[in-house]
Amino acid sequence: MNMILSGSLVFLSLSQLLGPLPGRCLALRAEASFVAAPVRAAPALAFHALQGAASPRKKGTIYKDEVDRLVGIVRDTARAQSLPSLGGSVLATAKILTAMARCHRRYYYPNDVPSVTDSVGFLIKSRKSDGSFGDAETTAWVVDALTSVVLEPEQFHAEVEQAQTWLEGQKAPVATFQSVTSAVLGQVRADVFPQHLAKKAAEQTGAWFANPAGLDRAAAADALVQLVACQVANKLLDSGQDPAAAAAVFSKAQQKAVEWLMSQQKDGVFSIMYEGKPIPDPGLTGFGLLALQTKPKSTRTADEQAAIEKGSKWLLACQNEDGTWGQQTPNYVTCVVVAALTRREDPAHKQALDKAQRAILGFQNCESGGYKSSDRDYGSIGYGNSQRGDLSNLHFSLEALRATGLPADHEAFKKALVFLQRTQNLKSVNDFSGKVPDPDREGVVLDATPGNNGGASYYPGNSNAGYDVLPDGKSVPRSYGSMTYALLKAYTLAGLKGTDPRVQAAVKWIQENWTLAVNPGADPAMAENVKYQGLFYYYMVLAQALDLAGVQTVVVPAKAAGSDGKVVPAAEVNWRKALRAHLEEIQLPDGTWVNSKNGRWYEDKALLCTCYAMTALEKCR
Repeated sequence: MNMILSGSLVFLSLSQLLGPLPGRCLALRAEASFVAAPVRAAPALAFHALQGAASPRKKGTIYKDEVDRLVGIVRDTARAQSLPSLGGSVLATAKILTAMARCHRRYYYPNDVPSVTDSVGFLIKSRKSDGSFGDAETTAWVVDALTSVVLEPEQFHAEVEQAQTWLEGQKAPVATFQSVTSAVLGQVRADVFPQHLAKKAAEQTGAWFANPAGLDRAAAADALVQLVACQVANKLLDSGQDPAAAAAVFSKAQQKAVEWLMSQQKDGVFSIMYEGKPIPDPGLTGFGLLALQTKPKSTRTADEQAAIEKGSKWLLACQNEDGTWGQQTPNYVTCVVVAALTRREDPAHKQALDKAQRAILGFQNCESGGYKSSDRDYGSIGYGNSQRGDLSNLHFSLEALRATGLPADHEAFKKALVFLQRTQNLKSVNDFSGKVPDPDREGVVLDATPGNNGGASYYPGNSNAGYDVLPDGKSVPRSYGSMTYALLKAYTLAGLKGTDPRVQAAVKWIQENWTLAVNPGADPAMAENVKYQGLFYYYMVLAQALDLAGVQTVVVPAKAAGSDGKVVPAAEVNWRKALRAHLEEIQLPDGTWVNSKNGRWYEDKALLCTCYAMTALEKCR
């Protein structure tokens, strides 16, 4: 990776991190008081047998020979015994098909291996009148098999959907391939890797290879699943930045939150309570589905995946004619829904997403709406049509536009930069100065002017963190955390490089104000709870901005602390580990998060805060 050192900053090539996004991104560093939480010890399983196994993790395909041998033994013995399927029983057959579809050979139905085709037919013939294929475990594995090995999902769509509906009614937790893979990842630590975790299955395979007549088909199915789960887990680790981070693909805290979210939805739809009745809501559904999709697809249960699919269909069905979703705040809701739908990479979503892109572009305050570049709101996007813009809506909008395929050199991003500069307290680029109404005091007019600390406010001349009054009476809108991270995110989406003075000024503010305790920047003279407003939104945007910009660590410069005159030395921290540790520490027993210190902007609602936290945790890999 190309690197350009500049002072305390390291700039990384964005093209290697974000594909088509142009420019370079920066590696900040963070404050040492946020020490990374120690990695939790892996379960004791296999530890004693593996003591001293300090060999490095193997990359690429592992257990290749063992998988090939076991598939061959299973196939040959089934043919020799004239069995109707590879597994003999429905459960063993479903497990074997699932493993064969996920292994390095990628067996598929139809027209690949005759035994696979015959085995799929065996499963379909085993279907019960109620849509199940036996008990809950067997049915779940059949669903897994049919969704893994069948090339054309629509071919058995009705069977799969009815089986999933039946499973939902059972309310019984079942283990499938995803949970086996998660178990493998959960055992990974500094000296234990997937290459170690199918030792028993590999030994059994060797014994069956020497004596095929001794094959136990149920045991062989479990062994094949274990071998292939280790293959898949190893590839997940390959895609991560390091084994420790990749092993923590999805933590217990995140799973607990997923389970709570699943209890809040019905057929993938999340509702808002109105006059004591639940009203299905596209905004909350978008956020809920986005949060559920932070769990890697390979580790989701059948119920979780079904909720995502059903919720996505509901969202597609309730899109407005103009391409938006929602009524009161159409741009905001549309951006949230786009974030949820684009995670699935489903070609069936393209038409809806294209319409959404056109709608978002139509909301931008520019020449088509009578705006001139000298107007304060030029280039901005607000909550909906004909509304003044703000930095919060704009960063969501730019993200949605990129997610729906709008190229980075589109004029919308150039126009957005005009507005972004006017939210930044940086005199060299912020040309806005003028009278604005005080947002908190009726009838009071402020004479606003930009500051010069590099941070950002909500919109030109307006800050939710208060104002600094200069000797000449002019008011500087205070920079605060959530908007400064929103600015960094938006600048990156708009193509600015890490060497750009605007980006470096924002970085400097982040370095000097790093904290996870509050949403920093509030005027100390304001009420104590002000610094907690929008706290979970802050966590989400912080994670999104730093991840998008390729940031690994943040450095806080040395500074004086307290009246004793002592100086706190410069320090750094891995922000991902710090944020993960902090969010896990403040998670409530039921798996949710709630802002108990300031409920402004609906952060007294567990659903919203939990979605914010889950979106942030996804970036803490």
